[in-house]
Amino acid sequence: MEFKLKTVENILSVPKIANVHFFEYPRGHETRDDKHPFCELLFVNGGKVAVRSNEYSGTLTKNSLIIHGANKLHSFSCPNNAESSLVIIGFECHSADLAQFGKRPVFLNETEVKQMALIVKEGRNVFAPPYNVPVYDMVKKKNQIYGSEQMLRGLLETFLLGLIRKYEYFEGLDDNDEVDFAIGEIIEYVDGNYTERITIDELAFLFRTNRSTLCKEFRLATGKTLNAYITDKKIEKAKRKLEKGVKSVTQIADDLNFESVPYFCKFFKKHTGLTPTEYQNALRANG
Repeated sequence: MEFKLKTVENILSVPKIANVHFFEYPRGHETRDDKHPFCELLFVNGGKVAVRSNEYSGTLTKNSLIIHGANKLHSFSCPNNAESSLVIIGFECHSADLAQFGKRPVFLNETEVKQMALIVKEGRNVFAPPYNVPVYDMVKKKNQIYGSEQMLRGLLETFLLGLIRKYEYFEGLDDNDEVDFAIGEIIEYVDGNYTERITIDELAFLFRTNRSTLCKEFRLATGKTLNAYITDKKIEKAKRKLEKGVKSVTQIADDLNFESVPYFCKFFKKHTGLTPTEYQNALRANG
């Protein structure tokens, strides 16, 4: 048997990194307006900062993040009554999906903060100090730990991909609620895999929770049990395919991974009151 290799899509790439800084700024510190031909990530580890840019002006508090796009004018100032600690990372990335993070700050949950910490740690393996002083040319270490540069790039790309997944799919959710975010991940997984066999135990394992919590939170988030949610998704998908009239009932049953055509027909009639053929005939009669 000959195995076939598949090309893996590279949807977001960070080919160059300018710096990875951890700054501890005194009270009242202020930067001048600046811009450069690469993105700049600003994460507030402690305290708060007032950010000004072409796209957003406002205050970022602890665990908040903003990403200024390439060639976007920006600056910030620290309050007069408190010190602030910030992570600032300059990197090249041409993904248009990052633009949303320059228009509004986002709040990182504990998992994402840990990811940020790993990025900073790996940055120390790649770049030589100073880490708390602005420099235009951050020098690489001569004797790096094996794979440090690729590890740094991979960690940053993974972090950015995670942010895009989270905020593009779950627009409007409370970003401070980690339970909602976890449930959001589960819903996204189910939406992408509902034609496959999915069980409560499998989801509990994949998303590191327990059966009772998963069932409770899933129902609170969707208003349905997992089985009812999957059933509704399958019925709606089947209806859309039947309405198009391009594929046969057999093909639709196969697309939705039903074990047999009779079982699909029985399933469809149970939840709609009509067989797939009767549903199509009703559409034609009303069309």
